[in-house]
Amino acid sequence: MEEEARRIGGAEMITLALPFPISTNAIWRSGRNPKTGKVCTFRQKRYLSWRNAASGFFYEQGGNRLPKITGHFRAHIVLSEKHRGNKDADNFCKVPLDFLQFVGLVANDKLCDRTVVEWGHVEAPAGCIVTLSPVE
Repeated sequence: MEEEARRIGGAEMITLALPFPISTNAIWRSGRNPKTGKVCTFRQKRYLSWRNAASGFFYEQGGNRLPKITGHFRAHIVLSEKHRGNKDADNFCKVPLDFLQFVGLVANDKLCDRTVVEWGHVEAPAGCIVTLSPVE
């Protein structure tokens, strides 16, 4: 897979293929700290595994060479229809956007002015396609 960056109205549009994201509901869990016994919140291993896999996709596509979006942006996320089942599409937006902030492609996912998410055709091995465009 290769990176894709196009000029649309003077701004870079960036498209990346990522693994099918885990549900927002599966990111965090609560439990007790084994040392202190206090209740704490932690990231699930499934989420950390997904983030590692997504990092592989990102660097394979030259993501570290893509232009960074420092301001407001729009996101279009296409989820693989093969994973649809009885899932709600809106539960799968947060993980890819958080990841793009984690790798520094966007300054902060709170700067996303608009998110469009839909089910569609995505070539394997990717499970979703994320297209970002800066807001001018």
